[in-house]
Amino acid sequence: MSTKRSSSLMSLLLAALVVAAMLAGCGAPAAEAPVEEAPVAEEPAAEVPAEPAAPVSLDFVVWSYGIETIQNNIANFQTANPNCQINLKDYSWLEYHDTMVGRFAAGDPPPLLYSSDHWLQEWASAGWLAPLDVSFPSAADYSGELAPYALQGMTYDGHVYGMSYYADTIDFVYNSDQLAQAGFDAAPATWEELWDMSMALKEQGIVEYPLILAFSQQEGASIEAMISMIYGRHAGEGALFDANNQPTFATEGSAAYEAIEWLRKAYEAGLLDPASLQTAEIDQVKSMQAGAHTFTILPQYNMAELNKAGSGTFAGKFKIALMPGASHGTVGYVRFYAMTPTAAEMGEDALACAWKFLEYFGGKTDGSYTVVKRWAVENGLGFAQLPLFEDPDVKAAFGAWGDVDVIAEQATLARAKEGLTPWFGSWDVFTRAEIHKAILGQQSTMDTLNNMAAKWTELAAQ
Repeated sequence: MSTKRSSSLMSLLLAALVVAAMLAGCGAPAAEAPVEEAPVAEEPAAEVPAEPAAPVSLDFVVWSYGIETIQNNIANFQTANPNCQINLKDYSWLEYHDTMVGRFAAGDPPPLLYSSDHWLQEWASAGWLAPLDVSFPSAADYSGELAPYALQGMTYDGHVYGMSYYADTIDFVYNSDQLAQAGFDAAPATWEELWDMSMALKEQGIVEYPLILAFSQQEGASIEAMISMIYGRHAGEGALFDANNQPTFATEGSAAYEAIEWLRKAYEAGLLDPASLQTAEIDQVKSMQAGAHTFTILPQYNMAELNKAGSGTFAGKFKIALMPGASHGTVGYVRFYAMTPTAAEMGEDALACAWKFLEYFGGKTDGSYTVVKRWAVENGLGFAQLPLFEDPDVKAAFGAWGDVDVIAEQATLARAKEGLTPWFGSWDVFTRAEIHKAILGQQSTMDTLNNMAAKWTELAAQ
């Protein structure tokens, strides 16, 4: 997924485009409460034809992960649906958000694409995405089988905007072999224990930098790792924002303050690898496989790659522990297949193909979540579709690289990201740079938190 970062000038231009598009759209709607039940479209469109009457060609844009598998899934789909031609285009995950915003603002949206919970409100409020349950009322029928945090992450203004590609948790991962070498027989349960173990690993010369994080300013998952560090310390809601989406984090002693302070001190003590601030997810995984670090925090799906046979000396030695902290909470997130208004503008045949595609990839084929299960079994991707946890093939596949009981327990403690608003994506990008400044000691942790809160208020006002 890794490429070089965009230039600063391009990032500024794209940020300006985001704000302009948001202002031109319907503005910043009030924050919505967590979704408990499947939303129902109030005024569904006319029924879409079950089959396209003529051949249709639809562009589908993704980030660069598992491209060969995607191409094979498309080939299988087109064999079953010969009137639906799918044209695949991919961009690096690190560039994906900015690239798509640029395409939206330029009037060049693809009919079908990947999206994410932390971009949904930004993109939907600007009119860049189309609610699926308006064009396809049966899309909401799947909602009852989804993990609540995943359904919330695909819902905006009472409508479902996605069919889940994958859903997962951010996990604390450790090298059990190195930890045993340092004299420890259990993973750290608190951040104090993590500090002590890291010091022991460093002093014994087992690793130079016990902890690595993927905190590149271009790494979209970095905010989820940061929030997971905060959730681990804070039980219940309100770790970052209250019920009215007002910041709660800009207080000395808050969970956010403690998390950033811990990172700052770990960086200063040589426990956190300085390369973390330029590291993306794929390099994080490779560095762990090489044995350069003992601890990390990353999306769970990486466990299949970490423990893959033949991947290195420590294959099979990487384990998941509950997120350190009093609550052991973490982030649960969702990535999903989405549709833009372009599909409807192309006509009924295009909509018919779009729904066939969305249901094939994110829903059921002949009563089974075929494509979602394939990603789980072959690639270790997590999923939102709860019935798959009872699938024997999924159980066997996940058991090959992790402790299924720990995986399930961490999933029950996962929470959706707080503050999912149309401006969350822009705030996220700003926040990454501010956290870097605190870790590097360029400004105090409280200055960072105050700047984050001020930026949130500024974006909300827009």
